Amino acid sequence: MWDPVEGAGGYNIYRNQRLPEGINDLGLPLGSTLAGNEVSYEDRLNLESRPYFYSIVSTDGFDESYQYSTVEVTPTLAITFDEAINRGLIQADEGRALNSEIKLEFHPLGTDYLGRDMLARLMEGARVSLFIGICAPFLFVFFGIVYGGFAGYIGGKLDQLLMRFADFVVALPFLLFMILFKIGFGIGPGESGVIPMLIALVILGWPSTARLVRGQVLQIREQGYIEAARLLGGKDHYLIIRHIIPNTMGVILVTLTFAVPAAIFTEAFLSFIGMGVAPPTPSWGSMCNEGVKTMLSHPHELIFPALFISVTVLAFNLLGDGLTEALDSRMRSRE
Repeated sequence: MWDPVEGAGGYNIYRNQRLPEGINDLGLPLGSTLAGNEVSYEDRLNLESRPYFYSIVSTDGFDESYQYSTVEVTPTLAITFDEAINRGLIQADEGRALNSEIKLEFHPLGTDYLGRDMLARLMEGARVSLFIGICAPFLFVFFGIVYGGFAGYIGGKLDQLLMRFADFVVALPFLLFMILFKIGFGIGPGESGVIPMLIALVILGWPSTARLVRGQVLQIREQGYIEAARLLGGKDHYLIIRHIIPNTMGVILVTLTFAVPAAIFTEAFLSFIGMGVAPPTPSWGSMCNEGVKTMLSHPHELIFPALFISVTVLAFNLLGDGLTEALDSRMRSRE
């Protein structure tokens, strides 16, 4: 902590391993405060037990002052039981008694800067990320199937009108609607916006599925077996359920497998920039946001959630490629 400066709008904090010789020799910039009455800062970088010189420069929010104050700090590291016994701080019997009461905790992926188990938070974050990444695609793919199938089967001017509306939805900015939904739901800064994110994905994500399904339906309805079934007395609902939907399942499944990783990546991106899931609720994107702050001293806090995102997205993309090869009859005939 340091003494407040009258009229300061905030402070910039620097760290050096020697006493600075001037304003241009303050050392490594650590961070800044956003209020003049905030006169403390926590250095989360990995420190040794040696003297460090912290320099504090007051700012008005834009420009730094030419004056600074320097504080010398020597971090004190904790000692082990053996060191405490050797120094005579505790007796050997007391040390064994205390040691027997301590339960060893196993953290296979380590802990974060607050001591929370990384594996447990990654597993909990997977529930949030996969909930959005699976529920949202299922909802907007289902709506796209109904919308595109109806437009393709009806055809004519109504088909053109419905497709022009789909083009209009594609042109809508996703981030703007995400912000509007957060405001509409009364979610303020620092609060999780899972429901607005889910609604924004469903409302704005269906046009691509609708276009693909419409194209398949337009192609299928002109086939000879559809005309034969219609001449034999087949009604519209029979043709749709018995012939059209089964022949579009390949496109639907492939679209779904590619929509899931896109939704996971969207959730991770929004949480990373602070518009999705907010701490302390874990998600892979919000954990990456927290890991960036300590990536120099504890890189595993950023590497593990980013690795989980990459592996999950890769797995669903490979699944989509496999379904494409398995369901494409023309590819099978060439083989």
